[in-house]
Amino acid sequence: MKKGLIEIDGSKGEGGGQILRTSLTLSMLYGLPLSLKNIRGRRPKPGLMRQHLTCVQAAQAICNAKVTGDSLGSQSLTFTPGEVSPGDFRFDVGSAGSTTLVFQTIFLPLLNAAKPSSAHFTGGTHNPMAPPLTFLEESFLPLIRQMGAAVTIDTQRWGFMPAGGGMWSAAITPSTLQPATLTTRPPLNESRVTSYISGLRGDVAQREIQSYLAHGTTPNTKTAVSHPEAACAGNLLCHTLDFGNYKACFSTLGQRRLSAENVAFTLAKEVKNYLAHQAVLCEHMTDQIMLPMLVAGGGCFSAGKLSLHATTNRDLIAGLTGKEIKAEVKGTVNLLTL
Repeated sequence: MKKGLIEIDGSKGEGGGQILRTSLTLSMLYGLPLSLKNIRGRRPKPGLMRQHLTCVQAAQAICNAKVTGDSLGSQSLTFTPGEVSPGDFRFDVGSAGSTTLVFQTIFLPLLNAAKPSSAHFTGGTHNPMAPPLTFLEESFLPLIRQMGAAVTIDTQRWGFMPAGGGMWSAAITPSTLQPATLTTRPPLNESRVTSYISGLRGDVAQREIQSYLAHGTTPNTKTAVSHPEAACAGNLLCHTLDFGNYKACFSTLGQRRLSAENVAFTLAKEVKNYLAHQAVLCEHMTDQIMLPMLVAGGGCFSAGKLSLHATTNRDLIAGLTGKEIKAEVKGTVNLLTL
């Protein structure tokens, strides 16, 4: 484990916000003082945007860190953590920026706190550049609970782009994560497609579902239309595949000038790509499971081709902690092992 002020170049690898978030989480977990430069250096607008700044502020709040450079647009930051303390926290992104990424920055350190905590989030819940809250509910949190985490969430209001305004909360009880082994994808138990729609014509949802079913991704798929409370108009088409010991959740956001048929096509393409191999984890879950694996002290998962996000996360974890998540190609899948 590295000691002293650790310098991190935020333009390496995927060069986005993930380097910042993973660095903050590892800093809190291991007491590592950090100096980050070139934050989000590969993005068209580098530096801290609102959601990234909120991640820094949230991390600072739960461990009373000493921070410099915590301002909008800042491309450099120092973060010296204190001890993680439980509490009742409130975090407002102030835009449609992702609240789920703020949650993922702090929930592992809070699992290690001495007492339960609650965190209340205001901002974006569903935007195209981050895991939607629906993914957390349907896929990420069930897997984390399977590993032993006591985390529940309560959603009051969705927050679509561009308005945001979503509201939800998480209850986090100190827990010890255990290694999980998910290397073989079992037969499909249930296939469910839901069109979530708020403030739009009702026929949009029906057109999405009908068009999606026409692509024939899975047989015997159940369908539903849901009308969540939201701060502005929005739409999400979601397909959840329940394999018993794992739920894969895929979704595509409806957007202006994007037809219902195109939304369905985009989602069907992603699901077909997943079903084309036998890996358990989807592309997005692959990089998100790495920090929980580290906290659990082990685990083995099968995944498809590693994304740049996944390789960046893997390299950063190894660089800061000295612990390597090995990726071994087995046929058409990668086996991730710690």
